Amino acid sequence: GVARGDRSSRAAFLSRLRLQSPSAMAELVKVAVTGAAGPTAYSLLYSIANGEVCGNQQPVALSLLDSSSMQEVLRGVAMELQDCAFQLLQGVTVTDRDEVGFVAVDVAVLLDAVPAALDGAEPSDLWKASVRRFRAHGRALDTYAKKAVKVLVVGGSANTNCLVAMISAPSIPAENFTCLTRRHRDRDRDRDQAIPHWEAPMIRAGTHMFSNAASEAKATCDHLSAWWSGTKQGEWMTMGVVSDRNGYGIPEGLIYPFPVTVQAGRWHIIPGLVLPPLLRQKMPLCARELLRERDIALASLVNSHL
Repeated sequence: GVARGDRSSRAAFLSRLRLQSPSAMAELVKVAVTGAAGPTAYSLLYSIANGEVCGNQQPVALSLLDSSSMQEVLRGVAMELQDCAFQLLQGVTVTDRDEVGFVAVDVAVLLDAVPAALDGAEPSDLWKASVRRFRAHGRALDTYAKKAVKVLVVGGSANTNCLVAMISAPSIPAENFTCLTRRHRDRDRDRDQAIPHWEAPMIRAGTHMFSNAASEAKATCDHLSAWWSGTKQGEWMTMGVVSDRNGYGIPEGLIYPFPVTVQAGRWHIIPGLVLPPLLRQKMPLCARELLRERDIALASLVNSHL
């Protein structure tokens, strides 16, 4: 038999393991990802599961959403994730229904933007499809997600899609909705210099593109990580956020890319950056483009009785 001393030593060892396990150290965080069968999600999901987004001591559960035709693919992704035996990953749910996938989520990453062009599709029809999709996401988040949920929208027309989701979820604070237009910058070094790394996402804020799915996934991961854990001292990032009280003369009621710092899960627009003349000229042009998209989206909501 096993000696009493050996049994007590083993019990003490197992006790220490339980104390050190992620589930014993932090409350479970549930992350929902739409468009989860796509290539961007495929890279992103592994980053979430291994602790790159919420930290290496934070247990997570994943809720994977995509269309009914992609459920078999999602089940395969879920099996791959489970086979990797990530210590932090406490569960994976697969569904094609927002009312299932968004229940009690802490983070929602919306990757299922409608393509900007489809063969045989009119632009107006694509806008209607996009508005319908993000209207549905917003309403479901409003009903089923935690009120502190952090919502990140990625992909084409991310600013306007984010705005549609935000106005469709009135019980969730507006500041909990952001879109991906990520740029890092050392704030102290560049405060009084030209801001080329803010300029790039300003030019085409509504259709920010990445070279490939892996780079988009990495940018999404970095955005979420900074939003969850905060920006480093002396650094700032570009984040698409609600434009109310922005201090840069941009109309309110938009999701617009601004330089921000993040502390304790809350972003703060940096006031008073000295901007080069070219960027000052482009900012209102970007705002006008987003206002036009917003008006099209809102008209679609009204005309479609969504």
